[in-house]
This record gives sequence, structure tokens and C-alpha cells, in this order.
Amino acid sequence: MITFKNIHKSFGDNEVLKGINASVPTGSVTVILGPSGSGKTTLLRSINFLEKADRGEIILDDLHIDVEKVTKQEIHEIRQRTAMVFQSYNLFKNKTALENIMEGLIVVKKISKAEAKEKAIIFLEKVGLGSKGDFYAHQLSGGQQQRVGIARALALNPDVILFDEPTSALDPELVGEVLEVMKKIAQEVNCTMIVVTHEIGFAREVADHVIFMDGGVIVEEGTPEQVLGAPKNERTKQFLARYVSFTEYNI
Repeated sequence: MITFKNIHKSFGDNEVLKGINASVPTGSVTVILGPSGSGKTTLLRSINFLEKADRGEIILDDLHIDVEKVTKQEIHEIRQRTAMVFQSYNLFKNKTALENIMEGLIVVKKISKAEAKEKAIIFLEKVGLGSKGDFYAHQLSGGQQQRVGIARALALNPDVILFDEPTSALDPELVGEVLEVMKKIAQEVNCTMIVVTHEIGFAREVADHVIFMDGGVIVEEGTPEQVLGAPKNERTKQFLARYVSFTEYNI
């Protein structure tokens, strides 16, 4: 389980996270929704210290971290147990799809090139790109690049995969292929998924838990049926009323 206790984060005078308290169950798919500037991506990135919160606690199973006193070793430990899928893919342009996946296995997991290649092939096939191993990023569509990014994260065998708006940079016709892969992962892979997204249809169909944020706080959370089907908070209702008709996507 991942637990946030009183997480605060400011950028200058702008307080982005205002005392976040939440728990993400092990093995769950948790979707974080909210308007731009609500703090959802900052919260996600605070888990593996791509953004360092100012104060509070982050707990991942047996690893308890006081953000203010965090050590390099603790950051290393939590990064060993998490993997990130970025909205802008973040592939190495000078490496093939296969080499992009191998890189983390060799550098982070310290395994041989031969073993890394075997694993990379397996995970490329898992995301439907078994024939694209020798392709470079510029030879792949945005959706294919993002699927390589997902394969790269999966290959690390993390306890938690963090998805930072994984479809936001894609052309609309490519969104579906990435959501299909994420849906498959949720069904087949035994890891916790935390997904910052605007894809309401994905949240409704795949999520176990939905968190709605606005203004640096959690406004409402619960099951998809509760938050998306029968929201209690007026701000949640306003967001869904304006957003669903434009972003609804049926998988």
C-alpha cells in the first residue's frame, strides 16, 4: 500500500499540494482526475521524488519516508520499486525500441545484456510491438512510442507503475491503442497502477479507486461508481458535467 500523510508542496508562493492524505491499496488501479493545476501530477511525481515535496510522509509498504529528512538511500529504494510512464514518452532517440527497454534493465537492475535483451523482447511482445524491436523512435507513431515506454516500465518488474497523463500527447486516433494496453496490464500484471489522466471512460471501466483533486486538495475519492456515477461534492459534479461529454472514451 502507498500512503500519503500531510503532503505539502509549493513552487515559490504557489502552494500546489495542501496537506494530501490518501492511501492506494496494493494491486489496485487508482486514477487521479482533476483540472489542470490541481496538483495531481505533482502528487504523482512526489512518489518517486521526481518532485520533492516540502513536508509530509510517503509510505510504500515497509518503507517509511519523512520527506523533509529523506536520504539518498531511501530515494534509491523507492525508485527501485517504482517505474514511470511519461506523457512525452522520454525514449532515447539514438536507441531502438529494444535498446530503450534494455537500458533500464542493464543500468538499474544490473543484469547482463543478453538477459536484458531476452526480457525486452518479451515485454515488447506484451504491448503488441514484437516486430518493432529494431525501430527507432522517429520510425514509430506516438502510440507505439508510448507502448514502448509502458514495456520499459513493465520490464523493471516494479511494485508500482506511475502513469503521468500517458495519452495527453497523442493524436485522438492513437489514444485507444494505449488505453487497450493499459487495460490489459491492469488485468494481467500483479502491480499497483496509479494513473493521472483525463480519460473518464478508462477510469470508469478499469479503475478500482478514483481520486478527484482540485486546488491542491483531494475533493472526493471512492469507487468509480461513487465518484463518477454519483458524486457528492458539487465541484466534482461541475468537473464531470463539463468534461465527460468531451473526453468520454469507450474501450
